[in-house]
Amino acid sequence: MNSLTHNVSRLALLTDFEDERCRFDHYWPRLRNLDVPVPKTTFVPLESDGDSYRWDTNEILAFMERNGYDRAFVRTQVKAATVRLREGSFIHRPDATVVDRTIASLLNQNDQQSWPHGGGLVVREWLDFDFCPHPTHTCHPSVRFFIDDGEVLGHTPTTAEKASHVCTDGYVYLESLVADVDLSAPRRYAERVADELSETTWGIDFIMSTNGEWYCVECNFNGVYWNREEKRWWNMCGQGSSNRGVRLNSIRRRSAA
Repeated sequence: MNSLTHNVSRLALLTDFEDERCRFDHYWPRLRNLDVPVPKTTFVPLESDGDSYRWDTNEILAFMERNGYDRAFVRTQVKAATVRLREGSFIHRPDATVVDRTIASLLNQNDQQSWPHGGGLVVREWLDFDFCPHPTHTCHPSVRFFIDDGEVLGHTPTTAEKASHVCTDGYVYLESLVADVDLSAPRRYAERVADELSETTWGIDFIMSTNGEWYCVECNFNGVYWNREEKRWWNMCGQGSSNRGVRLNSIRRRSAA
């Protein structure tokens, strides 16, 4: 058992995706004030009326115009598009029809997966994470740090080499960036986040852009929920079978107590 799975196994927080700690705006006000690179972000209310939704398209276009963005990323308070990311989270030009079509796909995809929306949209600058020429690939260096009680417990993948998720068809001009990937910068950032979000436990996601900068793109509340369909506990932000197995064994024992 490595140090990550050993430390994470001590945690046992039962929750669900309706938990307010899973909402982006729960942690964002504190995260954005840290000395940690994050994408520029704005919030747009999402109103629901039965099976239909309403949002302010002009507010999204104004955010793009104000910042000079020809592209933007959109997600709900809880999740980005779950199946077809580019179709449901990539606003590829500042056009009202494109914005509305993208958001409709986002909400439809997440509704099909029974994800809550959290009552709002999160619109962000589009950062270039494309290390691969294939439009359907999501190849980029990334790492998730687990934090608890102000401490960085560990990370996954466990080495910088494994954190470089770039396929063999990557852009040639980016090969030097991939070859020099190390986790010292995101580790420093994770320690700052751990110190700020010290009241509970989180998984903190970092992705390296094609300019070589690491960005903190998301925080995931580090709890577990009961998967009714599969009839077993699922880790909400764990990665790797060993981490999940050790941690969920701990949850079962504590839940039965």
